[in-house]
Amino acid sequence: MPEEEAFCLLVRLMNQYHLRDMFIQDMPGLHLHLYQFERLLEDLEPALYCHLHRRNVSPHLYATQWFLTLFAYRFPLQLVLRVYDLILSEGLEGAILKFGIVLMQKNAKTLLGMNDMTSLTNFLKDRLFDVYIDQAPSANSLLESGFFGNSGGIDKEIYRADMLVQDACAVRITPELLRTYTTEWEDKVRVEKEREVELESLKVMNTSLSLKIRSLEERTEKSDTEHVQMASELVRTKVENEELRDAKEELEGQVEELKILVERQPGEVEQRLKEEMDRIMKRNMEVQNDNRGLEEQMADMERVLVETKMQLAEINSEHESLKQKWNDLRRAIES
Repeated sequence: MPEEEAFCLLVRLMNQYHLRDMFIQDMPGLHLHLYQFERLLEDLEPALYCHLHRRNVSPHLYATQWFLTLFAYRFPLQLVLRVYDLILSEGLEGAILKFGIVLMQKNAKTLLGMNDMTSLTNFLKDRLFDVYIDQAPSANSLLESGFFGNSGGIDKEIYRADMLVQDACAVRITPELLRTYTTEWEDKVRVEKEREVELESLKVMNTSLSLKIRSLEERTEKSDTEHVQMASELVRTKVENEELRDAKEELEGQVEELKILVERQPGEVEQRLKEEMDRIMKRNMEVQNDNRGLEEQMADMERVLVETKMQLAEINSEHESLKQKWNDLRRAIES
């Protein structure tokens, strides 16, 4: 085939046969065909599907190479060319699914007899087509084998390619069934994307709540520090108040002593004592005024301390509520 025709065929396969969808970003075409194949296997060969599923042998392990290379990665050339014929005749989607299903059906008995995951995977990758080996090839089969260039390869077997095509064509895969599987796949992809968006939103919310919790913890720590400072200030004020009371009592005692002295001294001394007493009384009034001012300050500080404790209780309540929300969110994410 000339290069121009080969390139045109490649373009047609990519665009009209949708081969391109299996190689673009995220490979949506490949994942869709793998899902369709798995659903067909579940509907047409339920025993084989359950056998493989229990041993964690999913189509991704073996059918990915089938669909990406259109069965050319390991299959004999005799069979690959017939696969390509059916792809060009019936379309990419139906053809590759039919060939995949018929190969699973023909090897169902052998696969059901294997219980090891490694053995199953190796057989599915390399030995599926052995079921179509022609044990008694005819002259036409030998001629066909030579025509397809099999003599130069490692595999010297002759394959019944016509039977493979006939078996594949006999598999009933309707467009309605494929559309149903496609709708299921699209719904599944949509749900997964919505879940990813929701998970990302929860991560953002989690980060925001973590920052808020950290901020509340810092505020709580700051409030505790302020509470300690205010308590220390209140204790210091009480000590000063006690000292002022002691000073007041001492001054009152001095006043009483001066009164006694005044009664015993002559008039001039009495005048001096009176002046001194007036000065002392004035000082006493100043001390009393200072004492009342300090008592009022102490009452104000006690009121501020009560308000601070109430704010601290509110902050602790909000902190516990946020911790509970955080635990709920973390359990939701883990589940």
